[in-house]
Amino acid sequence: MMLTEVNMYCSNCGTILEKEDKFCAGCGTPIKTRHNEPAALTPYAKSGAAPETAGKDSPPPEFGVPLEELELFIGKRAGAYFQKWREDHRWNWPAFLFGGFWLLYRGMYLYWLIYLIVCSLIINIVGSLVFPGYQVSFSMVITMLALQLAIKIGFAVAANSIYLHHARRKIKALSYRYPNDRETRELKIIQAGETSLYIPIALALLPFLLALVYGLFTYLHTYQQIQQVIDSEIQESRYP
Repeated sequence: MMLTEVNMYCSNCGTILEKEDKFCAGCGTPIKTRHNEPAALTPYAKSGAAPETAGKDSPPPEFGVPLEELELFIGKRAGAYFQKWREDHRWNWPAFLFGGFWLLYRGMYLYWLIYLIVCSLIINIVGSLVFPGYQVSFSMVITMLALQLAIKIGFAVAANSIYLHHARRKIKALSYRYPNDRETRELKIIQAGETSLYIPIALALLPFLLALVYGLFTYLHTYQQIQQVIDSEIQESRYP
């Protein structure tokens, strides 16, 4: 009885393999099947369609996550950020001009909290070392302004890398949560990468609102005191 030759297929992408192949020509996955045992035909190898997990052992994408998912996450500015990351362009003008508000606009709330803590620690540590008594002087004001400028420059240089790390972390988390539901995963990625001006604007206006409330409270308190003095003087004039 003559045995028919059984084709071997890559267990990762379904590409037909030759006997002498050590790596898959389609995805580069090492061939681990023993020579005396033909690789089993998987459903996607028969149909020619790769599953959601195809390419799991293949070389990582350019930015660590699929380019199309990263584009969905970033939105309209995806092309500009792709160019910055490819050219290793580190400067970010919005991050320099707006500081922590840029983090809030991009939805990086954890990084915003870390940014506030780090800035506060740096300013307090340097202030205590350079000006132990915290006596306000011209040199102290200049030093603090220069320190804040240095922090803004350092943050602007690191902003693009921080944003890429944030995008990768979110996309990978959603990929683990929805490994086989591509439509839901892409929808969640779009929602996770949405930008919002409401929170940064609200926080920017918060000091002014607090100052307005404090001013109104002070005005009412002063008005009541003046009114009480006027009433007491009127009573004294009527009943000397």
